[in-house]
Amino acid sequence: MKRVHIANVDLNLLVVFDALVAEGHATRAAERIGLTQPAVSHSLNRLRALFGDPLFVRSPRGMTATPLAQDIAPSVRSILEQVQGVLLGGRAFDPSESTRQFVVGLSDYAAFVLLPRLTARLDREAPGVSLVVRNTSRSVGLPMLDDGAVELIAGNFPQPPTHMREELLYEEDFICAGRGDHPDLGESLDLDRYLSLRHLQVSMKGNPSGYVDAVLTEKGLKRNVVVTVGHFLMAPMLVDASDLVATEPRRLFAPLAGRLPLRLFAPPLDIPSFRVVQTWHARHDADPGHQWLRRVLSEVGQWV
Repeated sequence: MKRVHIANVDLNLLVVFDALVAEGHATRAAERIGLTQPAVSHSLNRLRALFGDPLFVRSPRGMTATPLAQDIAPSVRSILEQVQGVLLGGRAFDPSESTRQFVVGLSDYAAFVLLPRLTARLDREAPGVSLVVRNTSRSVGLPMLDDGAVELIAGNFPQPPTHMREELLYEEDFICAGRGDHPDLGESLDLDRYLSLRHLQVSMKGNPSGYVDAVLTEKGLKRNVVVTVGHFLMAPMLVDASDLVATEPRRLFAPLAGRLPLRLFAPPLDIPSFRVVQTWHARHDADPGHQWLRRVLSEVGQWV
């Protein structure tokens, strides 16, 4: 890996990079930050040498960011906003004026539950702020934070290490769902009937035995899992289209019960709830923009 001595790097280059990302045009970027167009071009050449990548290539619409530039742009914006926060005593982030891009990691379940309310808040309070949502899961969420692939994750994750922070958003419980005209579902769902049914379950890793099955095993019981899928949002559609039943997070099925002809039942056994949290790296603790995003997500979690 190439070693970079920070003392030898002109950090003003990051200001030029951020302006080029925002404007997609060298002349407009120059006007944005008060430089001449030749000065921006010179800085871009230095950036290319520093990163070993073209960063921006000409296109009919201006300058298009390369994959590397797209990948590092959120981190560069975060760095600049943190510097502004330090210089202005933490008052740098104004959501109504910011054009910051946040990169968050969500599973399809967490995205389904949280994103509608989160994007509605952004529309009202921070119309210039954008989100990049990257798919994550219990097994890869914390490594994604460590690698800097995302700056915040939300979902169910293991206990984080000491250099990360965690905040509870809500506790999630389980619900059983079957299609409205399922031939084997009566008015209630007892344990014997439950075990006699054909089951669908969600496993991000594709394991045919999951959280619910572990609870059953502790009781010496076993259900008949005939379909395992790797995406939560497949479950309601498959239940609606088959005689499969699913035992999955309540917030996944409850909002869809009015749109799909689904029948919902309380599970006929005690299934412990699980925690849905937001987790971030400690390096973002003092970032005013990050603090604002975490506060909004915490408020969203109280209402889902």
